[in-house]
Amino acid sequence: MPLANLNGTRIHYQRVGEGPDLVLVHGVAANLAFWFPRIAPALARLHRVTVYDLRGHGLSAMPPAGYTPADMAGDLGALLDHLGIERADLVGHSFGGTVCLEYAASHPGRVRSLTLADVTVNALQSIDSGQDRTYWTAWREQLGSVGITIPSELPKVTYGLLEELAEPDRLEARQKKHPGEFFVPFGRWNGARRTARKWLQLLRTTEAWKDMQSGGPTLEAIRGIGHPTLLIFGERSRWLRTCQLLAETLPNAETVIVPGAGHFFPLLRPLVFAGHLGAFLERHAMGAGATSAAGGQA
Repeated sequence: MPLANLNGTRIHYQRVGEGPDLVLVHGVAANLAFWFPRIAPALARLHRVTVYDLRGHGLSAMPPAGYTPADMAGDLGALLDHLGIERADLVGHSFGGTVCLEYAASHPGRVRSLTLADVTVNALQSIDSGQDRTYWTAWREQLGSVGITIPSELPKVTYGLLEELAEPDRLEARQKKHPGEFFVPFGRWNGARRTARKWLQLLRTTEAWKDMQSGGPTLEAIRGIGHPTLLIFGERSRWLRTCQLLAETLPNAETVIVPGAGHFFPLLRPLVFAGHLGAFLERHAMGAGATSAAGGQA
């Protein structure tokens, strides 16, 4: 179990494959298992893939503070230094994408490309904007279909909802099969019980909730990121406004929208995600020219 002491915090990581360095960064309430069993092995055929647990997640340590995007980007940079990675292609899902953006803005020479999968960016679309009633209504109905009741008033913000789902007495409801591609966090996937307990501990014993909703790259900083960037979002994602703004702001971005998919599409359609990512990396490894933002369909 590889562990590194980075910025005074123990970080757990794994590496597979050989080739150009590719680093995958998961989102909140997850861990490096997010990229297994399909995505990391598929990409490892042509790349040296590094995955790690964000601080407070998985097998990494849980310090009382230090969970802002800048803090997390500091951990990412320290991991690259520890592993002797001079430049890497960075991939981030959800909050992990914010970490990648933050790092690319402050250390452009260490990054070859960015892939942002359903990324959340505070400067573009606040997590607690209160403007997504339709989205939350759909969530509430779908959760009701698996026996999880959400109050009828405007639902809690993402973190509160995840905390609700993580409660031990909701385990049976989380584990029920459900129709279509609706994903219940802490449900039928790797380490669900342990991940739920860890998330509750993180929320209740640290400053993570507050830190994760503060800071992050500004619009001006994002505008200065010139790396080739793949924006890949689910068609049913809450964060499509973020996708649009990133496409308009990043000078070298291309967009893929995955039909019928929501926020957790890398888990539900891992080979679709890996296929788009692999093709993007191959194009830019071959020296393909910059592409302008576009609304491609998967």
